[in-house]
Amino acid sequence: MKKTYSILGVIAVAIGSVSCDKYLDEVSSKTLIQAQNVRTVQELDILMTGAYSGIAREVAFGGNALVIGETFGDLVAVNNVNYRNSPSRSSRVYTWTHREEDYGYQAEFLQWSTFGLNNANNVLEILQSNQVQTPGEADPRKDINLQKGRIEGDARFVRALCIFEQTRLIGYPWGHTPDNSHPGPVGNYKSVSEFGDLAYPRLSVKAAYDSILNDLRIAERLLPENYNPAQHLPDMQPRANKYAALALMARVYWQQDNVDSCLAVCNRLLGQGNANRFPLVPGNQMLAQLFQRTGIMPSTNSANRDEVIFELVNVVGRNSRTTNGAPLRTHYTLQSVYTAAQLANVNNLTSGPNLRMSQRFKTLADFDRQRDLRYRTLLDTTQATTAATAWNSPNRLWFSRKWGSLGTTNLGPVQGVNSNIVLFRSAEFLLMRAEMNQRKGNTALALTDLNAVRTRAGLPALTTTPANLLEEIRTEFIRETFSEGTRIHNVKRLKQPLNPGDRPASPSGVDCALGNCNDVPWNSRLLVFLVPQTMIDRNPLLVQND
Repeated sequence: MKKTYSILGVIAVAIGSVSCDKYLDEVSSKTLIQAQNVRTVQELDILMTGAYSGIAREVAFGGNALVIGETFGDLVAVNNVNYRNSPSRSSRVYTWTHREEDYGYQAEFLQWSTFGLNNANNVLEILQSNQVQTPGEADPRKDINLQKGRIEGDARFVRALCIFEQTRLIGYPWGHTPDNSHPGPVGNYKSVSEFGDLAYPRLSVKAAYDSILNDLRIAERLLPENYNPAQHLPDMQPRANKYAALALMARVYWQQDNVDSCLAVCNRLLGQGNANRFPLVPGNQMLAQLFQRTGIMPSTNSANRDEVIFELVNVVGRNSRTTNGAPLRTHYTLQSVYTAAQLANVNNLTSGPNLRMSQRFKTLADFDRQRDLRYRTLLDTTQATTAATAWNSPNRLWFSRKWGSLGTTNLGPVQGVNSNIVLFRSAEFLLMRAEMNQRKGNTALALTDLNAVRTRAGLPALTTTPANLLEEIRTEFIRETFSEGTRIHNVKRLKQPLNPGDRPASPSGVDCALGNCNDVPWNSRLLVFLVPQTMIDRNPLLVQND
């Protein structure tokens, strides 16, 4: 194997990036290791820290993946017309013209997810070779015999996460072909150390999902339940534990719409019956305790659990980089109020975040605006043409506050800067379990989980079962997870046509011209990324979508 920095260079050139040197400087102390010279547990943990540093970047899981999940969908709309008039990588996803650009949002994501994947593969290969031996080590945290399983589980979790998201973004959805033999991710299951290693075919979607689930089953068995400073080095604290592996496994089965398996895994994750191993935070504390977290919290990978199951922890120079110009902040955060003159024509704003919540979102979410704390605290609805402008008028603008709120000075987590990125929280999995229980006919259990999310949000519990309980659960999912990157994946899971949302209201329907401003099939080519041509040029065995 070559040095890790050589591996990074191979990945960068293959995908076409020119931004790697800067990142290399940022994490050099954590990643510039010759894999063949790794001899200690500490050095293996350094490689794993490098893996997390890659996937947590603002252009990977710390930003792009979450933005893509919404910009492909129908719950957001263009707010700043410069976003449309000066097409960027993200706006091309929103207008479904992403195929016109080779180095786009998908390439940025692939670059850094592949970096994380490659580090994870390096770790697994080093463990398999048994080159790390620590005879006579008195510190259990540095004894390879005691730490090998934990490190292997960590590497398998990262690999599964990267392959899963690549499959969802690059491959056509599960169910596109009867046997799911269509091409899936572009990631590999061996480390990349020279350009010759780039010659490998794409796995089928079925093979990718099988491999993801295999990695996660092993990770669940090997990873500890939480960080223990007496047993683990400090680098392990902000990372995944067995419950993070279970949460990802539940998402995989959810994406397959595998009712029985998703239900079983949700029960292992949350606890059987009415239990919730990860108790929901109080409704009036959702902003502070979920979306304004920063750094290692008392509940981070701890036996003292709260709603957060797994997050990308903001650790300077290593994990999530939520900065002033990061995608989540620039797409969603209203930093200053609009003037009356600006609001006179809300369809021609040239400042503010790229996106606002769409009219379709207002209709689908159908919030109880007097009681629902998500409407009252997680959305900014103050920007309107007049104080009397109706809640559902296009002239009353809705902005998500999950990724930051008003403020341009003394920036911190309140404004979406230096904040953690919560990827898995238990409210999502309660609603996931509610849907699966209802589809199995376990109505009482489904209603219990739905009511747990409702009452936390300030809504009354449903005391009788509504005739349309399944739709109630799915509506609650929209209310609970908006702007968290779930929308397009849920549409694809349910094999529903995608409504164009607010796109037909754009000038001459330019935002949806490629789809004729009609509903788009769940497996349309418009909703799938191309493989970057530079990757195909380097890897003759890759096949293009279409």
